[in-house]
Amino acid sequence: MLGLGHSRKPSEAGVARVLIALAALALGLLVIWLLHTELLLIFLAVLLAVSLRGATDRVAAHTPLNRRLAMTLIVVVIAAAVLGFCVWVGPRLVQQVTDLVNALIREGQDLASRYGHTQWGSQILDKIKGAGAQTAQSLAAPMLTAATSTFSGLLAIFVLIVTMIYFAASPTLYLEGMVALVPPARRPRLRAVLDKVGHVLRWWFLGQMIDMAVVGLFTMIGLSVIGMPMALALGAIAGILTFVPYFGAILAAIPALAIALGQGLHMAFLTLIVFTICHVIEGYIVSPLVQDRMVRLPPALLILSMTLLGALFGPMGIILATPLAAAGLVLVSELYVVDVLGDERGRDVATRPPSKTEL
Repeated sequence: MLGLGHSRKPSEAGVARVLIALAALALGLLVIWLLHTELLLIFLAVLLAVSLRGATDRVAAHTPLNRRLAMTLIVVVIAAAVLGFCVWVGPRLVQQVTDLVNALIREGQDLASRYGHTQWGSQILDKIKGAGAQTAQSLAAPMLTAATSTFSGLLAIFVLIVTMIYFAASPTLYLEGMVALVPPARRPRLRAVLDKVGHVLRWWFLGQMIDMAVVGLFTMIGLSVIGMPMALALGAIAGILTFVPYFGAILAAIPALAIALGQGLHMAFLTLIVFTICHVIEGYIVSPLVQDRMVRLPPALLILSMTLLGALFGPMGIILATPLAAAGLVLVSELYVVDVLGDERGRDVATRPPSKTEL
């Protein structure tokens, strides 16, 4: 009897631990769902802060400036660059974007007048009109809400910038606050893993900034050479959308090809060549130059993460899907594959070169 009683107690304790873990998991998922906008904003602040801190450390290491002065210098330079862009390039860019929207509307009307009388053309137009009416109805309330919440959006941007600066100025304060939540014996390991997450996010952000600059600049130059109108706006759109892997390149090409079709098939063909060359340069020349420290994520993981987070959290989920997947890959590989399963192949999995079997 005593033996049976002792054997039952550990089993009951194990069930209790499982139930507590499941309850904690459910509570955590509920909190994420209810506060996903705020949590994504915090993650974006962390991503920017990690990148700003990395740049600060580099400047402080190669100049006589201390970290505080180096960060101040970087923030002032970024603010001056943004202000200069808004003053000198902004008005022209806004005008070209306006012209681009008007041109797309005209191209749509022209295609409707050309092919609307055909059977397949009328079917397509009917579907577009039906979808457009539903979209207008579904967007009416969100657009009204967005129009009345401009102040909230500006406030969110202000909070994002301030939070980023505080995170970047005192990263140890917040890092040690997270580390203090685990038992003392596990703190050095967690600290090392969080450092790896910061390293991965820093180099991912740097790689994306380089890709955006290269694609935007080369697209603008290429479109200008072939005589494409609104090359500045189309180049800026191509560069910004490069932030979203795979899908961004496709989305950037759609308005450019729509405008090019209005100029003729030859212009559409040249535009397609320009976009192809730009992304080949980015993918096969620029990325390998910084690939030693950039994040290597499986393409299927990127697509699935963007699809899942986009469905759950909307556009913000798509934008931040890749850095979230990179951070998650590091955490799962280090804390579960290495520490729990004891498999050393999970160490530095996001940054190590792929093996021959993985190629």
